[in-house]
Amino acid sequence: MTKHIIFDCDGTLMDTSSSRYTLFPGIKELLVELSADCQLYVWTARDRLSTVRYLTEFDILRFFSGISTPDDALPKPRAEGIQLLVKGVSKNSICVIGDSPADMMGAKNFGVMGIGACWATHVSSSNLVSAGADFIVSDPSECSKLIKLNLKEN
Repeated sequence: MTKHIIFDCDGTLMDTSSSRYTLFPGIKELLVELSADCQLYVWTARDRLSTVRYLTEFDILRFFSGISTPDDALPKPRAEGIQLLVKGVSKNSICVIGDSPADMMGAKNFGVMGIGACWATHVSSSNLVSAGADFIVSDPSECSKLIKLNLKEN
């Protein structure tokens, strides 16, 4: 029995706003915390090769049970990438965390909870709400409580 958390990559896990990509502050801590009792995944618009390269460089690839990219399924906001990751899992145990309207629309298209991640400077919380975000957070540390209170275990 577990919860299934699907992260976007660029703008959610990684800050890609400058030429030197970095993890957002608090991301590694969030992954450590959630990995204790959740299955974690990446659903990204980035290609598979560079996704794996960056997740490896940041030493976080080990936290993820699966990765879905446009190399694997139709791009966001279509939900095929989510389906690929969590096929057969109860939808009330799944959450998408992302910074873009496409992430939130994908979550809604699949019928699962969406948390709008607003820790990147470019993100508009109103755009995420308009796209269907169930919750808006401004720091990664806010995600755990929402997941604990709102997701069921599969």
